[in-house]
Amino acid sequence: MDSTAVLTSYPWLRNLTQKNVIMGDDLDAALSTILFLRCNPQATLAGIYSGYSKIYLCPDLSFQQLDQCVFIDLDIYKAGCRSLGHHIIRRDERDVLAGFQQSCNMNELAKRSLSANYIKKYPLGTVHFLMWLYDVPVPFFKNAEPLIWLADSTFINGQSHRFRSNVMEWLYHFMPSDDLQVSFQKIEAEQFEIQMTALQALLQEKGFNKGRGQVTSKHKLLSGYQCQPSGQENAAQMTQYIKKLLEMITEITGWKVLKEQLNIETLHLNTGIRKSGQIQQVLGKDSLDEFLLQKNVFSYVFPFKEQINYTVFN
Repeated sequence: MDSTAVLTSYPWLRNLTQKNVIMGDDLDAALSTILFLRCNPQATLAGIYSGYSKIYLCPDLSFQQLDQCVFIDLDIYKAGCRSLGHHIIRRDERDVLAGFQQSCNMNELAKRSLSANYIKKYPLGTVHFLMWLYDVPVPFFKNAEPLIWLADSTFINGQSHRFRSNVMEWLYHFMPSDDLQVSFQKIEAEQFEIQMTALQALLQEKGFNKGRGQVTSKHKLLSGYQCQPSGQENAAQMTQYIKKLLEMITEITGWKVLKEQLNIETLHLNTGIRKSGQIQQVLGKDSLDEFLLQKNVFSYVFPFKEQINYTVFN
């Protein structure tokens, strides 16, 4: 991949004309959103997509206007919107995926799908892609480096007992960045996990949710720390939680955004229905494109090779 070519294909990543940005609700989404806003000072955070079933929006933005928005760390299947995500979204080359025409997805850029190189799917966070795309170095502040690698548990994925070779392929071949490569070499060491332990203790002290982790690190058996809200928050509580998360990230990384870029003081809630199941049972005889159209699917991913998760809003 070439960063100039990516920015040419998806000009909204650098020269945003749509003002409103919707973010996901975890640490990677928050890191990526802060970096995106910093590099696009005309953009404004206007909503949060939480738990793949709830969208919290600012008062002057309706659900019908979402096709005019940019979604960060999300794969949104709407023809007009622009989303930046990294899940597997394609079964094979026959899929048209009209709802993703203006969206940027790392696995699509590298031609990864359920049928092609699935085991070499994107193993990093959205924030790492944006750091490469915008040529942003790892911040030289206390806790900043482990925080960057904590996104989507990338420090675990990049260790030798997990998917180190795949992470190396992406960092050295698809997204070559001297700074990220130097930083990546540190995550295998026990000293890095000592730093990560201290960071996770800080996150716990500040009241951020850890979430459930299924894999652990090489030395200290650390799991991930996604910082996702519980899912039971009302609009006011969601605002408070996400603002606190964004403020913590800004403090640790030094990535500052304008105060007026955060328009999440008062939010209203739209609730959808999230479903999951075996691909063959959910799609039946329909093609993926037929299924997405018939069900009016808003977002979906293939979290595992035989499973689909999808969300609809009535």
